[in-house]
Formats: sequence, structure tokens, C-alpha cells
Amino acid sequence: MKMNYKKTLLTCLKIIATAIPFILIFKQVDFMKLGPALNKVQWWAIPSILSSALLVMILQGTRWWILIRAFTNNLSFIRSISYHFSSSFYSLLIPNSLSQDVIRTVFASKQAGSIISWSSTWIAKILGIIISFGFSVYGLLLLSDTTIPQNVSIITGVLFGILILLIILSFSKNCTRFLRKFVNPLIPKKFLSWLENLREGIYQFRNKKLFLLIVFICTVVMQFIMIIGVVLLLYGISGKFYFTQCMAFIPLIEMICMAQPFTPNGIGVREALVAIMFKQLGLTSEQLGVYIIISNSTILLKFLGLIPIFYKFNDLPKNNLPETEK
Repeated sequence: MKMNYKKTLLTCLKIIATAIPFILIFKQVDFMKLGPALNKVQWWAIPSILSSALLVMILQGTRWWILIRAFTNNLSFIRSISYHFSSSFYSLLIPNSLSQDVIRTVFASKQAGSIISWSSTWIAKILGIIISFGFSVYGLLLLSDTTIPQNVSIITGVLFGILILLIILSFSKNCTRFLRKFVNPLIPKKFLSWLENLREGIYQFRNKKLFLLIVFICTVVMQFIMIIGVVLLLYGISGKFYFTQCMAFIPLIEMICMAQPFTPNGIGVREALVAIMFKQLGLTSEQLGVYIIISNSTILLKFLGLIPIFYKFNDLPKNNLPETEK
């Protein structure tokens, strides 16, 4: 009974965290001006953001499949994409920003193996963080002479350098051996065995440089398409290009949204951060309202995941965590 109470309370807090940014944003919107602002939007703006979002979804599934393909041919491209889209739909139902990655990996573990699936997911996530951070740092450096204080760019650049260093060191067994001495006694043995296998799976990518290079390029293209989609939407709303600003802020916003565990797919958190960006750009509350309405229409693309679900492309494996080698 006590656990159910805590779970209900946590769910209510997540709903509130999702709703509050929308309430605060639209409270400042003059609804008499919102209609005219919607009418001013260029007709191609909506197809542009939907097309870019769809391409990003496909590339996300593709890079994950490429990483799995580095070790096994058991998972076909069509099935991996079906897993990706169906997990995207399920992520709407589970209030956690990492739910899509977890569900997709659980689906794939039946064909590709648990360790390969999980290690591919982690590598894709790490590359995504590096490239997103890289785009933001470059954008902030370009803005440092205009609207962004130089100290912000310097601090962000230093943090990016530290992140790269930590990721490089994490691939070295000698560097992580010291840390494992303190961490291992705190982890249950069954889970520790799984983590050790996962670590070994991640280390194996050091010998798959060509696959990593392809996935790196794929991720760069994916991030660029995402930025261009937002740039075109802002141009359709305001009539101005904000390419540099979008390159600085959009990847950073997406990183924060995916890192936080409170709302599904970062809904609410993303809108709050976008509101800060709009204030920085000098755009109106009505234009912000239009942006939020149109950008959230991309959520409809997640319902494409119902197609593989209805056609039974996805068979949920019995175990979602790998077993140790027998």
C-alpha cells in the first residue's frame, strides 16, 4: 500500500512537471494574436519539421543497427527499424526519457544478443552526446562576439574537453581498474556480472573503427538535419534565419531533455528551455506558442510505431537483462 502511494505521488509529480511549463508559457500568450500568428506561418514550415523529424527517427534506428551489425547479422535492417519505431510509440506510455532505448534494446536482444544490443545502445548514446555537445560548443563560439558572454563559451568548451577526455579514458581498462575497486563491492553480484559483460562488449568496439566512423558520420548528419528542421520552422514563423543560434541551443536542449528522468521524451522540460531560447532571440510569446504547437505535432510520428506492432514484427524476449555465460 505504501509503495502504491509513493508510485502514485511520483506519477502526479511527473504530470505536474510536464504541465507547468505549458501553463506558464500559454498564460503569457495573447490568444487574440495567436490566430493571426498561426496564419502568418509559411505553408512549408510544417512539412519541413515533420520531414526532418522523420529522417532523424530513421537515422537513429539506422546507426543503432549499424553498431549491432558490427558483430552479428542476425538482426535485419527492417526488423531493427520496426523495433525502433515501435519503441518510440511505447515511450509515449512510459514516463521516462530513456524508455525508448530500453524497450528497443530489449526487443533486439532476442536476435542480436543482450550484450551486443546493450553495448550498441550505449555507444550510440555516447556518440550522440559528443556530437550534440560539439555542435553546441561551435555555435556558442560563433555567438560569443554577439549575444553570448564569452565566459559562457569558454566554460562550455572546457566542459566539452573534459567530457571527451573522460569518454576516452573510459575505454581504457587500466584507467577504469582503479574506479572498479571502489564501485564493485557496492553492486549486487548478479548485476555486476551483467555490467562486466557489458563493459567487455563496449571495449570490443575499439576493433570496429570503420563501423564507428560510419555511425559518427550518420550521427553528425542526423544532428544537422534536426537543426535545419528547427531553423526552417523558425524562418516560417518569424521570417528570419537563426541557424547559428539553433546550432548553439537546440542540441544542448535535446541533451538536457534526454538526460532528465522526470518527463516522457523531455516534454515540458523542452518547452521551458525553448522559451528561454525565444527570449534570447527576441521573439514574441505568440510566436513561441505557435512554435510549441507545431513542433509538438512531431509526436504524431511516434504513432507510426503502431504499424510494426499491429503486424507483429516485434516479439518481446523473455529476459530483458543478459545472463552470464554458462
